[in-house]
Amino acid sequence: MIALWNLEPKCTNIALEKIHMYYQQRGESVVDYFPLEHHLYDKIYCSSLFDYTDKRQIPDNVICGGTGFDLTTTLPYEIDAMKPKLNMGFTTRGCIRKCPFCVVPEKEGWIRETGDIYDFWDGKSKEIVILDNNILAVKDHFKKICRQIKKEKLLVDFNQGLDHRLLTNDIADMLKSMRRKLYRFSFDSLKDENSVRKAIDILNKYEIKWSMWYVLTGYDTGPTEDLMRLELLKVHKQRAYIQRYQGKTNPFLTELSGWVNKSQLFMKYTFDSFLETRGTKRKVNDFLRSDYANQNKHANTKEYSQAREAGRAITSRGS
Repeated sequence: MIALWNLEPKCTNIALEKIHMYYQQRGESVVDYFPLEHHLYDKIYCSSLFDYTDKRQIPDNVICGGTGFDLTTTLPYEIDAMKPKLNMGFTTRGCIRKCPFCVVPEKEGWIRETGDIYDFWDGKSKEIVILDNNILAVKDHFKKICRQIKKEKLLVDFNQGLDHRLLTNDIADMLKSMRRKLYRFSFDSLKDENSVRKAIDILNKYEIKWSMWYVLTGYDTGPTEDLMRLELLKVHKQRAYIQRYQGKTNPFLTELSGWVNKSQLFMKYTFDSFLETRGTKRKVNDFLRSDYANQNKHANTKEYSQAREAGRAITSRGS
């Protein structure tokens, strides 16, 4: 009997689904892991996507893998070759970027094509989720995938986001022609301000409204830089979503997420008025006055001098 243990059960784990498919095709019994029946299993596979997930309860004789454990363990070829029809999956692996906060370059290397939508689409669902990390970096492949999506009249979610720096008129024209929930991009640094503005202009030109922008926080930016990026997106009527690096939390990020990640609140209130409504303005201001809130890796760079000055003003205000 083969047992599968997903440490983040709310997330579909493609590796475990491949293991399930492989052993099921060989007539094995495959079940979800249950601790009290540990002694009954011939093999136990455990997978985790996030390194901050608690792993203290895992016994020694469990086969473990996934980004939450390490970046080097891989599935055997015969298992990795399985193609479960989950209506979600990859058509490329890797990326052309080397973002210091991202594990993809180390884990997957340079971007390469690995398949198409027919590897994971079940032929019945009207929606698919594409998990590619940077599909726009292989433009011809992206066009092929778009043609497949349009041919099958599918609603698509490029779940990991699209690289706004690679957005062009012809790509925007393709994006406009497809059925989608929304398109996702990222705004990781103020250094990307000009390219973000350019991308928004292109999106507006092709009437692609209300895109979602991931805003990385808790990595190398402070409160002022975070608010400056959010203000730019809000002025241009873009949705935003706070991504906290490795789940980092503090009073500021908790309230910022509560404001931004509910688009109706983000558009209706300023951050200051949101805090007043919540009754948490004093708590956040106390945090913003602390030395910890103003620490970031870019403290001495010219491009952040304006943010530092603004930060001093913000943190000196009373509640």
